[in-house]
Amino acid sequence: MKKPLATLALFAVCASVWLAASPASAVPKMDVKIAVGIGSTTFVSRVPDINLYAGDDPENPGEFLGTVGGRNPASFFNWGMQLSARVTAGKVFGEIGIGFSRFYFEVFEEFRTIALADPETTPEQLELLDALVGETARMNSLEIPLTAGYVPYANPYFKLFLYGGWVSTFNLRGFVDLNGNRKAFQFKPKGIPGYPLSIYIAGARFGVQFDLGPLNFDFNYTISMNSATKTDFRTNTHVFKIFLGWLF
Repeated sequence: MKKPLATLALFAVCASVWLAASPASAVPKMDVKIAVGIGSTTFVSRVPDINLYAGDDPENPGEFLGTVGGRNPASFFNWGMQLSARVTAGKVFGEIGIGFSRFYFEVFEEFRTIALADPETTPEQLELLDALVGETARMNSLEIPLTAGYVPYANPYFKLFLYGGWVSTFNLRGFVDLNGNRKAFQFKPKGIPGYPLSIYIAGARFGVQFDLGPLNFDFNYTISMNSATKTDFRTNTHVFKIFLGWLF
C-alpha cells in the first residue's frame, strides 16, 4: 500500500513543479486591433494577341495598325482600414479580421480594344469606353483575412510575428471621376466593358508584424489565386500593404 501512495505523491510533486514552471505566455491571450494602411495593387493582365485596324467595321477593317497583347503589369495606390482579433498561445497565434479597402486602376485604351474584339459589345458600351479611357477608376472592397503563424521572439515590450493565410476580397462598387465630379460614373465590378472585374477574389497572404507596446506594425503581400477579371484571359493581382494598428 505504501508503494502506490509514494508513487502517487511523487507524481503529484512532479506535476506541481511542471505547472509552476510553465510560462504565463502559454495561456491564450486575445488582442483586438484597429488598423489603417496604405499600399499598392499591381494588375498583371495576360492579354491574347489582338490585331488592330484603322476601321471598326469587321467586313472593312481598313489599314492594319499592329498587334496588342501579352503580359501587361500596372501598379496603383490602395488604402484601407481593418478591425481584427488575434489570439496568441505560446509560440503560435491565429487572427481573423474584417476591413474596408479601396484600390485604383486606370481605364486604358487597351480596354476598348478588348471590347471591340468582343462581338457582344454594344455601340453604347463602346461610346462609354470612349468617355472613360484615360480616367482613373476606384473600387471599394470588403476584405476578410484569416491568418495564422509563429512567434519567434517576444518580451514584455516587443513581439515578432510571422504568418500566412487566406484573404477573401469582395468587390462592391466602383467610381470614375469625370469633369470634376467624383461620382460621375458609378459601376458594379462587371460594369466596365472589356475589363469586367471579378466580384470575389481569393488571395494567399504572407506577412510579418511586430508589436511595440500597444502599437502594431504589419507588412504583408497577397497574390490572387483566381483571375481578378471575368475575361477570357487571366489577370493576377499582387497587393502590398503596410498597416499601423492599435491594440486593445
